[in-house]
Parts: sequence; C-alpha cells; structure tokens
Amino acid sequence: MSKSLAKLDFDPQVKPKELSKLPLQIKTALLEKLVHYHNIKYFIDNEPVISDEQFDELYEMLRRVKPDTPALFEIVGDIGEIRHPVPMLSIDKRYRYADVERWLNDTNDEKYIVEPKYDGMAARYQKGTLATRGNGIYGEDISARFSSLYVVGNLPKDNSSTYGEVIIPISYFEEKLKVEYKNPRNAVVGIMKSKTVTLAGIQALLDKGVHFVLHDQAKVIEAQKRELLNEDTWESILEEMFRVDYPLDGIVIKATSQELRSKLGATQHHDRWQIAYKTPAERKWSVIQEIKDQVGRTGRVTSVAVIDPVNLSGATVTNVTLHNVKFVKSSKIGIGSKVEVMRSGEVIPFITKVIPAESPHIIRMDCPVCGGKLVENGKYLECINSSCPARLSQSIEYFFKVLGAEELGLKTIERFINEFKLNYVVDFYDLKKDKIAELDGFGNKSANNIMTNISRTLEDSITPSQLLQALGVKNIGPAASRWIINKYGFDNLPYLKKEDLEDVSGIGPIKAGHFIKEVKEKWPIVLDLQKRGLKFKKDNISNKLEGLSFCITGSQGKYSRDELIQLIIENGGEYKSSVTKDLDYLIAGTNPGSKLEKAKELGVKVADEGEFLKLVK
Repeated sequence: MSKSLAKLDFDPQVKPKELSKLPLQIKTALLEKLVHYHNIKYFIDNEPVISDEQFDELYEMLRRVKPDTPALFEIVGDIGEIRHPVPMLSIDKRYRYADVERWLNDTNDEKYIVEPKYDGMAARYQKGTLATRGNGIYGEDISARFSSLYVVGNLPKDNSSTYGEVIIPISYFEEKLKVEYKNPRNAVVGIMKSKTVTLAGIQALLDKGVHFVLHDQAKVIEAQKRELLNEDTWESILEEMFRVDYPLDGIVIKATSQELRSKLGATQHHDRWQIAYKTPAERKWSVIQEIKDQVGRTGRVTSVAVIDPVNLSGATVTNVTLHNVKFVKSSKIGIGSKVEVMRSGEVIPFITKVIPAESPHIIRMDCPVCGGKLVENGKYLECINSSCPARLSQSIEYFFKVLGAEELGLKTIERFINEFKLNYVVDFYDLKKDKIAELDGFGNKSANNIMTNISRTLEDSITPSQLLQALGVKNIGPAASRWIINKYGFDNLPYLKKEDLEDVSGIGPIKAGHFIKEVKEKWPIVLDLQKRGLKFKKDNISNKLEGLSFCITGSQGKYSRDELIQLIIENGGEYKSSVTKDLDYLIAGTNPGSKLEKAKELGVKVADEGEFLKLVK
C-alpha cells in the first residue's frame, strides 16, 4: 500500500447514499479524501477497491458540491527524473523528398524499412518503469500513469528495455478530447505530464483511451531503394502509412543491413542509418459528389474523386486522386461516401478513411477514352492502346514541354489532333501556318509562334539527353538521361542491353527491361526527326572536367544534386553513384553519409561545393 494511505480516518468503501446524510462541509471534505484515495489505488497501486461505476458516482457527487476542487483534476504520482541505461537518440529529419533521395543514394542500402512516425510522446519501458525520452540521457519518470495505458504489443518479462510511443487514437480524440485539447499530442503531454488533469483527461485514462504502442508493433513496409526513388511508389507508401487511426507527423526510413548500420554509426544526437521524413498533416471530412476516370500519358488509368470543397493547410481541395484500383475495391468508395482527406507538405491530398457508399464505384475494365481493354499491372489498371487519344495527346504535350516548345499546351494539342487528324508526334512538324491561322481562336501571330517553337527543336537547340527524356520512357528523368547519354552516346541507345544499365541510380532489372523495349519502340520518332534535319546542341559546354569522375554526398548549398550532376556532365566529367578507388572526387556537403568515410579510406579527393565550382569556372 502507498505510504500516503497507511493511516485512514474514513471508510474507503462508504456507500454514496450514506454521504448524503452528512452536513455539506463534512461531506465535501470526505468526498475529496475518497476521490484522492481511490485515484491512488487505481493509478498507483493498481489495486482498485471499488468498481468504476462507484467511483464515477463519488466523482459526480464531488463535482456537484465543489466543481473547482483540485481533487477532481489531480493525477496522483510523482514525475521524477530517470537516467536511461542507453541514450535515447533522436532521429535526423528531412523535410523534402529531394533530401530523402540524397540520403538514400548516400547510404545506398539495397532494402529499407519504412515505419510510421507517431506524433505522440516517445517513451522507454523497463520492468514497470516508463520514462519519456527527455534530453536523451535523462527522461521523466511517468510510471505512475502506466497502469492506466492501453498497451499495444507484448512487454518484456525480463529486465530488458523496450521502446514505444504514448499516443491517443484520432477517433478517441475527436469524440472525447477535442474540446479540452488542441490536438492529440497536446492531450498526451497534458494527461501524462501534468500534476492536475482535466476531467476529460482523467476519463481518457479510465477509458484506456491513451495507448502505449511498442515500436515493434508499428506497421512496417519493406521497400527496395529503387522503389523509394520512384515517386509513384513513394506516394503509395505514404498513403498506406497514413491510413491509421494514430496521428503521424511523417515516416521513419531505416537501412536494413546490420553491417551498414554498424559502419554508419551515430552522432551524439542521432543514428546515421535512419531518418525521419517530416510531413505534418491536416485532415478533414468531406463527401464525394463524383468519380471520374482519367488516362495518363503512360496509359495508367486513375480515378479522381470530386469532393465538397475543404480547406487544408491553406489550400482549397476539391479533387482527390484515388491512386490504385486495390484501394477503390477494398474501401467500397463511391458517390455519397463520407471521406477523410489529408494534405501534408509536398504530399498531394489523399483519402485516409472511407465510410462505404450504398453503391460502390464500379471499376470499368475498358478505357474511358478509347474503349480499349484495360490490363492490371500490380495495383493499377493500364490502357495498352498506344493510339489512345488521351495517351497520345499527353505524351505529345510532354514531348514538346521537355524540348522547350511551351506554346503547345494540352488543349491546343487536342485541338490539332482532332482538326488535322494527327496521330503521331512528328506530324506536328509538318503542320502549315496558314491552316493553323484559319482555326477559330488562333490567327497569323499565334500560328507563327507555334510553328517557330516547333521548328526550333530541330535547329541546334536541344541536347541528346533532352530528346531521350522527351521520348517518355518510363522512370527516366533528366539525371538518368544525361547519365546514359554521357556513358553510351545517343546513337547507341537502341542497341543497349539490360546489364548496361545496372549502374544507373534507381534503375533495376525490371526498369532496365522496360527501357530497352520502349527505346526500340520509340526510335522511329528519332529517325523521322533526323530526316527533317535534327541537329543537337552539345550536352557539354566545356571539357574542363574531361577524364574526371565525381560522386556526391550530403546536402549541398547553392546547387541541388541534379544541378551538380548536370554541371559535371556539361563540362565533360563523369558522374558515379558510388565511391570506388578509381573515383577522382567526392563532392561532400553537410550531413555526409558513409561515402565520406569510404572516400577517406580509399584516398579519394574530397571537395566541397565551392571547391568543385572553381574547377568549372
């Protein structure tokens, strides 16, 4: 029994109806003692002597006679300081996807673990003791509240430590705590660390509405590095992570190789083998009014939900993408569905919760534009008709946008396709100014601007890597295009084999196979452009870096990683994704990864951004 309860001057099991006979002042004093006593028995000793219903009756009696008494809001038990046996390190944070890409390339593990980053209070449990992280060396002992928490996972029976998060489910917070607390995290801190707690906070403990979720119980996704470097896969992982009833403010990404973890080690502040991608989210409910199917340039069919407007993070959201067919099927979403929509930082708005519709959306297996048969590719449906008008118009828009012919927007392209019966991107080079000028809404000036922009793409204004990117090969962006051209040359593209692409960052065997197939299919475009006089400008603006190879690690200052790669290639250098003994320079920024240590071991020259820029000036 607690020392404070060693001597009692009252009967702890007195019946409430007996109290009603007492004078008000005596009754009030006794009720305060009873509520305090039973709080200790429940929260500290974990030995309640009356039922929850009896306690609620005593509590309500005291609230009626003295609503401002501290006894109503007191959570008994001292909060003391406790030293962690092993420091609880923080997690290094990233706020932009581009910075996550850099970290992935720097650590360069084959596989990673992705976990939710709970927005609660980190804590360590060891043999009945629960302590907050605090400053990592010392935390606050909040064991007095531990018996009132709902534990998700199995606690160790020995003396070992386990780690988790004290957190409140969003659904419980919205129903019971929203009036008293600003957000779930604020509620956790108020309930767990304050000496006096609101009635709603005490009720949350009684309801087991405050959870201690062990980290090994968190939802985990294993992903290859190349998958995390694919923005579509990245968006899907984020959506899957955020579809939980706990508040998150991001995700945690961990390297899986124990050898790599040991090699990367830690600073005094954080482990180098894991990072947190911070993306605080705002969520609101809305109703779906319409669902439309759209076809992208690669043939992927995406459903878009039109919702009642909601303001999220300062922006009005009216359309939400339903990214994959698996989600549409499993959620039974449809017109009239009430949906919770989340918007967070760089992440486009998506749906986290669905109240199923009476008539779920019917997934069509024919293309909404051309009527062709759709095929399932993993979680997605795709139109495989290369002549599909939607695919054609969007691929042409992408082609001219990459080549710098910005005058050609999607609506103009669709108009020309319909008016002039065009079905091939090269047909646009054969358009006549006078025919364009005759169309409503155009005229001589507009027609001249359009054809000048189109013709300019043939006349020494684009690079080989731009044209490769413009062909629209899946998963080949500007950096990969420059890398491939720099290594193999443009004319050799249709003759490459899968193994030739193994060194390209973010391209695995499957993507390499797609590249080989698509380049061969699209090469007639190149041949037809060459017949019309295609001339490239050089990718290189100088040969100052000729014969030199470079790798990049850490966050840079003035230039992004892609911009530095472009400078390397434009000046005749070679970019490499990893550090080897034949590398000439490692460009190291802030927060460098294991590449810096490896470069030092191998005797590779290390330069910062400023020193590198001196080489090209």
